[in-house]
Amino acid sequence: MKPIIESVEALYTRKEPTGEMILDEVVSYLRRTRIITALDLALLMDVNKRQLYGAISILVGLTLGEFITRWRLLQARELLHAEPYSSMTVRADRLNAVAHRCGWRSGRVLLAVARRYRFDLEAASSQGLPTL
Repeated sequence: MKPIIESVEALYTRKEPTGEMILDEVVSYLRRTRIITALDLALLMDVNKRQLYGAISILVGLTLGEFITRWRLLQARELLHAEPYSSMTVRADRLNAVAHRCGWRSGRVLLAVARRYRFDLEAASSQGLPTL
C-alpha cells in the first residue's frame, strides 16, 4: 500500500494539518517536545504503542522509529544553519551542541546516524522550518 504522506520532509515543512488525526498529533508532539524514542512518544500520547506504530507505518510508510529519526535529522540540519549554532567556529562544538539539542549523545552519533540514513546535514535549510 502506498503511504499517504510522501516524505517526512513534506510533513516537517507543512504548516497546515494533514487531516489525519493521529499523524497531526504525532507531528504536534514532535514540534513541541524533544521526543527521542517511539516508546517515549506513545507514552506521552497515552496510546497503545502497537497501534501508533501501525498507524504511522500505514500513513508514512516508515516505522515510527524511522519517522522520529528522520524528523530529528531535519531538526539538526535546521539548527546547524541557525543562530547561535551557525556562528560557532569549531565544527565539533556545533555538532555536539546540535546533537544534544536533538537528543543524540554527541556529534559523532549524529554524523553516524546521518550517514546511515544518507542524510546531508550540510544542505541548505529550507526557510520557515519549525524548530524545537
